[in-house]
Amino acid sequence: MEKDVAKTVSNESAIRSEIVKAGKKLAERFFVAANDGNISCRIGENEILITPTGVNKGDIREEDILKVDMEGNVISGTMSPTSEMKMHLRVYEIRSDVKAIVHAHPPTITGYAACRIPLDREILLPEAIFNLGRIGLTDYATPTTDEVPESVARIVKDCDAIMLANHGALTVGSTVMDAYYKMETLEMYARINLTARLLGKPAYLNEGQIERLFAIREERGWGTLRSGSEVIDEKLVESITEIVVKVLQSHLA
Repeated sequence: MEKDVAKTVSNESAIRSEIVKAGKKLAERFFVAANDGNISCRIGENEILITPTGVNKGDIREEDILKVDMEGNVISGTMSPTSEMKMHLRVYEIRSDVKAIVHAHPPTITGYAACRIPLDREILLPEAIFNLGRIGLTDYATPTTDEVPESVARIVKDCDAIMLANHGALTVGSTVMDAYYKMETLEMYARINLTARLLGKPAYLNEGQIERLFAIREERGWGTLRSGSEVIDEKLVESITEIVVKVLQSHLA
């Protein structure tokens, strides 16, 4: 029993260290300014480590990080949790596979999100599919309110990277650094996309090329083939077709 407790404490300390590391990287790369952004990691069925409000992510210390339960109650820590805690909790509620979340405001991807320009309809790089899969885009939601977690909840089921309209981006992963590196990849992809648009007409991948990349992604265990919403139910199509045909026939009779 004592060994199990020691192991749990050791793992929690390692995760706190990862959160501090990710926070420094976010600040160094100017993915956040002032007190922007937040990071969390699920450490048990009902326990989450999360960054506090009012602290620059580059200055976060391990002892600043709070432990909260899935209802948002503070278990340990003296500071207040991030105002976006509800968004984190909602994602963990929906995605049992997600162990860590990073929310930040990288300039380029935030610009795309502010312009409501999706980045997964016209694909430039295989890496975008391999590393990120589908890139979601939410409707606008007022920060700190229940609107944000609900806007994310509508699309996070099959997205590891989400553009938050007028509010930055969110990435999820199996570890804190996995979620962080997805944020790096997302911002770099946005920069490359913007550069290509400025230089001329980008040569986007065709549908066949995209489908093949998603198939490779699934085969290699890097993620799912496609969004569940994009899977075609042939029986449903047949039923709808029959209804449409009957309606047209009745109008023509």
